[in-house]
Amino acid sequence: MPIDSNTLPDQPMIQKILTFSAAILLVISCGALVGFAHEAEETAKYADLEVDVQEIDGMFFVDAAGVRDQILSHDSITGSFIADVQLQHVIEWVRSIPAVDDVRVYPGLNRVLHVQVTQRKPLARVHTGPDEADVYLDSHGRVLPLSPYYTARVPIIHADDIEMCDVAFDLIQATHEDILWSAFIDQVEVKPDGSVDIIPRLGSSRIHLGFMENLDHKLNKLHVFYREQIARGNLNAYKRIDLTYQDQVVAQRYY
Repeated sequence: MPIDSNTLPDQPMIQKILTFSAAILLVISCGALVGFAHEAEETAKYADLEVDVQEIDGMFFVDAAGVRDQILSHDSITGSFIADVQLQHVIEWVRSIPAVDDVRVYPGLNRVLHVQVTQRKPLARVHTGPDEADVYLDSHGRVLPLSPYYTARVPIIHADDIEMCDVAFDLIQATHEDILWSAFIDQVEVKPDGSVDIIPRLGSSRIHLGFMENLDHKLNKLHVFYREQIARGNLNAYKRIDLTYQDQVVAQRYY
């Protein structure tokens, strides 16, 4: 029986049917892939733990081994289901280490859990007396316990209590990025009235800075004074240098 061409679907209609069928197949395939991926994600396990600690000015208050041990005391990670490890928990475990500043945790494509750590930077060591343990003050002025493994070469603040250290810390914070003054200041003593003395690494003088107003002007006067004394060879001739007088340096000689 001959086929009447008028009864066949036209070409545009055939294309629409094919396009619709392809779309249905694509949706079904994507659904299957998502299902397989979801199942694979639920059964995937971490293969390893990688810890990276950023070095800061040659200081080693936190090391990768210590961070790893801290994490492993809570979870073995290797062999743990990826879906079961809460990244926020890992961050909290690492942050419990006193010298840790910031933590970034993320899973890698190779099923390795990556942990990146930055350290807190101590700027000063505080000594308040023989009956109290020394502590550090970090770059934000926060108290940081001493480390049993590493000692930072930072200025020492002598004060009756931690609250009195603010004025000395202001001095150290204002000068620690200056190569000259950071190398010059060895110790800072806070007097009961809040004034400050500097004990330098260079020479044998005790420098009375007074209070913190006009700090730049006082340090400029001290710089000029030391430059002149070094040129004359008189660096160790003075036991006290007073910067509190306007536009002059008052120096007391040894007799």
